[in-house]
Amino acid sequence: MFISLNTLLGAIGLWLVSVVFSTSLLANQVDLHQFTATNVLGTSFEMFIKAPKEQASQAEEAVLAEIKRLEKIFSSYDSNSEISQLNQQGHINNGKISKDLLAVIHLCESWQQKLPKSFSCRLGNVITLWQSFETEQQRPNRVDIRATARQAQQSQYTGKDLLAAKRNDDFTWNLGGIAKGYILDQAMKIALATATKASAIKIDIGGDGVYWQHSNNNTPNWLVGLARPNNIDDSQEHRLGTYAITTGALAYSGHQSRARHIGRRSYSHILSPRDGWPTHNPVTAIVKAEDAASADALATALAATEISIALDWLQKHPQYAALLIDSDGRHYASNNWYQHFHQSSSQATKSDHAYQAEISFSLPKINSAEYRKPYVALWVANQQGKVVKNLLILGQSERWMQENRSWWRVQGRKAPSLLDGFARPTRRPGEYRISWNGRNDFGQKLPTGQYKLLAEVAREHGRHEKIVIPFKLDERPLSLSKKGTEEIGLLTLKSSPTNRILSLKNNLAL
Repeated sequence: MFISLNTLLGAIGLWLVSVVFSTSLLANQVDLHQFTATNVLGTSFEMFIKAPKEQASQAEEAVLAEIKRLEKIFSSYDSNSEISQLNQQGHINNGKISKDLLAVIHLCESWQQKLPKSFSCRLGNVITLWQSFETEQQRPNRVDIRATARQAQQSQYTGKDLLAAKRNDDFTWNLGGIAKGYILDQAMKIALATATKASAIKIDIGGDGVYWQHSNNNTPNWLVGLARPNNIDDSQEHRLGTYAITTGALAYSGHQSRARHIGRRSYSHILSPRDGWPTHNPVTAIVKAEDAASADALATALAATEISIALDWLQKHPQYAALLIDSDGRHYASNNWYQHFHQSSSQATKSDHAYQAEISFSLPKINSAEYRKPYVALWVANQQGKVVKNLLILGQSERWMQENRSWWRVQGRKAPSLLDGFARPTRRPGEYRISWNGRNDFGQKLPTGQYKLLAEVAREHGRHEKIVIPFKLDERPLSLSKKGTEEIGLLTLKSSPTNRILSLKNNLAL
């Protein structure tokens, strides 16, 4: 997202939350050069490139020139930029539009089709409304904001109309959710074209980064440190962990560092395209994708999406990896996230046993004239009965989830955000499968020991049932199952820990 000079401090905060760096191994990397700059797109810039010194310097100069060129196209803070002129006029004369702006608008339309309730580049007028309310310190008018957002979302105006020089009176463009990613991708292309002898390149702008490694060399992976949301720590001691990446991009989208403050309230700058209002259960989203534009767009979208919907979408799109963190600090990860994420850098020098369990259960079909879909809770507890991992919640009604008495007593009433964002709608009979990586709700590896897998089901006009499977979490594979009597079919737990070695000698620590 673009950030003006007067919000540079907030941008730096976002960078610190996004990526932290460890330079202990840089001295051992021959021909690895570092370049830094400030006020690049109004925020920080950093580039690492492993190449001969002369080519590295030429690449840095070419990359900064390319970023400056693209800023003149996309910056919403420059009244003379191409996007600002388009918004002011409502159209482009004779269809004269730069290939870069057209490319980003096409990307916007593509992502809006993929996630129509979560991503939009049409919120320019909505953002202007919010800015006016903040400037004047007036309570936001939700009716006006909703009407403006819906007019934009329902508009039939497209990139084809733009090329045909048709006037757009429905909305103004705001490309903040994808343009920085596009700029990173173009910067990487320029770097590769300039430094033809490079073997590794990393470019970071304001906490979002794009990474590249030559496929025919032994250059180690980039190891990117991720700091905790709401815990900016220059000492780098308090991290979520590190993410190993060879080629691709990482983007980070959060609600904390750029909130709008109106009166005594704070409002997230990330808005829902449906009504132009901040989401009621905001999450921080970290996304890995093959290109920076996709990572940027998806991180923006997931930060405005209910967690349950986001996880279901990610399961259907395994080309992306993501970690979501709710306001209580709970972690919700795509199934492939932990393949490259490691809890802390200290663990990276040791054998790392990656625990993986597959849990399945079935809801039997019941012939009843008064049949109602069941409410389900599936979780892992320690020996003391404390919930350590919520695996699945089916049912968003607090009234009926309370009928799952065991889960509600120890978890549901204490964490209302679980129903707000994590619970899925109740579903019909069938078989359900869940993957679990042996971590708790906050992304921490659970210690070896005895635990319990619990499934609890309650149904309107039906019965209540609970199944418990005790198990030991350790390095040995296991297969356990238990059958219910009426409301639950077969509950199965199968684990297959695998040994995974990660050595810091094989990673650039960044």
